Amino acid sequence: MKNNFPGMFNELYNGNFQIESKNQSNFPDAWLQIGGNHQTSWNFINAPLEKPVLEIKNTTALRAGIVQTYEASLDVRKDEDWQILMFFKSGMPELQAYLRIYPIRSNGDVSKPWEYSFTPGLKQEQFKQVISVCSEIKFLRLETGVLGLGDLYIYKLIAYSLTPNRMKRRVKKAKKEIQAINHIQTIGEIIKPIHLAMPIPLKIPVTVQANVNADIRDLTPTRDRVQIFGSSQAPFATSVSGRAQVEISGHEFHESIEDVTANQTMSATTTRDVSALLRFSFVVYNFGAVSARVQAELSPNGVHWTAAGEQQEVGPEELVIVSPVSFLRYTRISYKSDDLTTLRIWVQAQS
Repeated sequence: MKNNFPGMFNELYNGNFQIESKNQSNFPDAWLQIGGNHQTSWNFINAPLEKPVLEIKNTTALRAGIVQTYEASLDVRKDEDWQILMFFKSGMPELQAYLRIYPIRSNGDVSKPWEYSFTPGLKQEQFKQVISVCSEIKFLRLETGVLGLGDLYIYKLIAYSLTPNRMKRRVKKAKKEIQAINHIQTIGEIIKPIHLAMPIPLKIPVTVQANVNADIRDLTPTRDRVQIFGSSQAPFATSVSGRAQVEISGHEFHESIEDVTANQTMSATTTRDVSALLRFSFVVYNFGAVSARVQAELSPNGVHWTAAGEQQEVGPEELVIVSPVSFLRYTRISYKSDDLTTLRIWVQAQS
């Protein structure tokens, strides 16, 4: 279905959220919820005489958004260059929105997604992203949402191909040609002295003499003191003799559990910030009857990812430990299977 947009067509089905889903109550057709947790809310506002908008309120999870259904993926078989337009509004300053694009090949294989991030303002803004696809890619599946805490309002997504006719730009011709200099009338016109409107300041050395009185003495803890503040604006406690009082606490244990369903599409768990943890490990248990493949991934910003270590196979009813050796701020587990199987993924850590 194509919706008119000034000068172009929208190739995304229901990219403006005009059609409500028959299978999901109060949600746009051809879109699904992704990421978040039980505290995240998706509110679809489709009131009469108002433009539809999808509001995502994310309170705890790092990533929460919407993703196209597989059947509604963008068909890119005819053109290589595409323009993606997104209309966002943020509910708070410095909020980060993201766009994730899953390339789908002709045999159905899905490559790792392309990821982009944006910073929408408190008023509705338009964001553009130009992408190029190779001939092996047949479809693109789009996902968008919010990274981290905050409220994001999604008004519309538009995708159209950048065909040669649409990429043409008008070039204005110069009104007059630049005339060459034929001759100079007199040399005298060049060597005339230039009269300055303002006087030229002169650098004149100046000697200054002054008397400075300073009290230089030894510092003592009874008469002199220095207060050091941390980020919480609370000073360090000290004893009567001026020595710092330090409170030593033991290690804390952290654990989270996530159940996922693995299939032929490479997917990933919820992103976690591990910057405050001393050490952590993933544990994956396979409830199904077919094997799955898992791999740890690391990221410095929650948007761009790299594999950490080798891909591991998890057999039926098998428990596998995945412990990244390298450190970056964000981590997650990517998983895939040749058939449907259920995985339970623990994250256990000490701080």
